[in-house]
Amino acid sequence: MSSTKVLVADANLLIRKGIIALLQQQEGLEVIAEAESEEELLQLVQTQQPDVVLLDCNQPGLLELAKIATLKSLGGKTNLLIITDDCGKDTVMEALKAGATGYVLKVCGEQEIVNAVRATARGERFMCSQVLESVFAEPNKPQVEHPLTAREIEIIQLIAEGKSTMEIAEKLFLSHHTINSHRKNILRKLGIKSPAELVVKALDLGIVKLR
Repeated sequence: MSSTKVLVADANLLIRKGIIALLQQQEGLEVIAEAESEEELLQLVQTQQPDVVLLDCNQPGLLELAKIATLKSLGGKTNLLIITDDCGKDTVMEALKAGATGYVLKVCGEQEIVNAVRATARGERFMCSQVLESVFAEPNKPQVEHPLTAREIEIIQLIAEGKSTMEIAEKLFLSHHTINSHRKNILRKLGIKSPAELVVKALDLGIVKLR
């Protein structure tokens, strides 16, 4: 089984080296490069083709959110995990809509960061618990009419919490084939084509709640 190739981009040397040290201890994860500037990051993505890029989108000299599409076009199948200090809802939503797959904070624990990297490598949406709190913190948001069933909303909630298809199946005592069927129906009902858009759409509609 091949390792997940990771590129770490952070303008802060100590933080960058700390993230690298953490990931290098994990089985199946291989840090193949590091970058401290936008120019270096884009060049390395193009030449190294990492599976995952860990990026702080809130640092001068590093890639701006508006340029995420450029990074993804250079990286082919590269998925982007934002790891930063900013958990403001506007920033999180902008990053997800721009093409980031995951979003976590630097204050997260080791296991949550590792889980985020692995989920991002699989192309699965992942947000840490603090980010979820931020984006769902709208108790007075009006409910929007939608065609989803209670079961489908429950599945979206679990996806937003970073659960894989197998984990959702185990939790709900269903087969993974049934969960996959539900996911396809959800995409069809919400009029979206990519699973990566699912949580963003659910947030926009206000159809899932933080537990």
